[in-house]
Amino acid sequence: MRFLGWARRRSLFVVSALTGLSALMGGALWSRTQAQESDSTTEIAPGLWLRTVQRQTPNGPLRFWLVKADPKSFELGLELADKSNAQKKRSVRNLAVQSGATVAVNGGFFAYGGAAVGAVKSGGLWQRLPWKSRTALGWNTALDAQLSPLSGSCQLSIRTDDGKIRLQEAALNGFTLPGQRVAIVDGFAVLTPQFDHKYTLKTGEVAFATGQAPLQSGDVDLTTGAFWVVARGTALQSLDLNAPPTFTYAVTTAPNWGRYASVLGAGPRLLQNGQIKTTEVEEEFRPDVVARGPRTCVGWDANRNWLLLVADGRSTASVGLTIPETAQLLQQLGATEAMNLDGGSSTQLVVKDQLIEGEGLINTPSGFDPVNPTRPREVQVSNALVLKPVGF
Repeated sequence: MRFLGWARRRSLFVVSALTGLSALMGGALWSRTQAQESDSTTEIAPGLWLRTVQRQTPNGPLRFWLVKADPKSFELGLELADKSNAQKKRSVRNLAVQSGATVAVNGGFFAYGGAAVGAVKSGGLWQRLPWKSRTALGWNTALDAQLSPLSGSCQLSIRTDDGKIRLQEAALNGFTLPGQRVAIVDGFAVLTPQFDHKYTLKTGEVAFATGQAPLQSGDVDLTTGAFWVVARGTALQSLDLNAPPTFTYAVTTAPNWGRYASVLGAGPRLLQNGQIKTTEVEEEFRPDVVARGPRTCVGWDANRNWLLLVADGRSTASVGLTIPETAQLLQQLGATEAMNLDGGSSTQLVVKDQLIEGEGLINTPSGFDPVNPTRPREVQVSNALVLKPVGF
């Protein structure tokens, strides 16, 4: 009995010691965790704020930034890598300098060749058409903006000498129809000055411009301000080269979208009327787009302040967010409407007045320079959303 009592007392002592040690270690761990968490807001300029947050989540550390812009002081713009070359790409930092913006983030998705995948309309001119009715942002001002699914097409009107008119769907500033990945073999493409400075005709193609003789070889000059129609395959066989038709074209979308000077397609949607509404299934996004990673998003709050969210990912410092987590976070941050933009290695946040070593890149991109693996690589993108002072 004495042995059992001593064993019991020793057991209680060990348990007590372990409990104390556990509490001590737990306290130290809690202190380290708390030390790693931070939340601060800086007013970059009157009416423009940058919130920087580092927090712990069940999935690991998360670092993100929220930019809030009062629309009375700052306006949202769409900066293209090149307004006259749909294939051009630049880093977000270069786009910020090019536009003179105070804040810039990467915009919509793009193909490996550089052309945007999704709607792009800047200054009232369409550079690229919508893609698969995915979510798009259309705006003139913060008070005149909307987020919703957007589809569209380029309708080509072909008038022959006998007065007959036929309508034909055509590709715009490229050779794929909206939502398709394979280039047209038999059909038409409308090339505008937003496509490139020139286009070199391939074998079997003929280019038409109203009032000019058809071109059957060589370079098509797209800098004249006129648009050209390139015909391929059976579409060419339906035209008379000796009496070329007159062409007109129009981009058709939902009626109330025509008024917007700027349109950017991306997706999926994240919030609608303050409620979480993610549309990755309806918009047919690949699993890797929905999975955890770096994020860039755009939206606004109940006061119509513009909101830009950027989150780092794929690193020990920040694991990133899934699409559902991003929607939940934006809701917590006060957003009422929000859309996901391109993310992953494209995610970049540049702030002019919060320079890091004089360079302006705030976040840490997840891609790395192949020449110097320790240096983050700034992926070149086709467009960026920028915030500039009103009237700038």
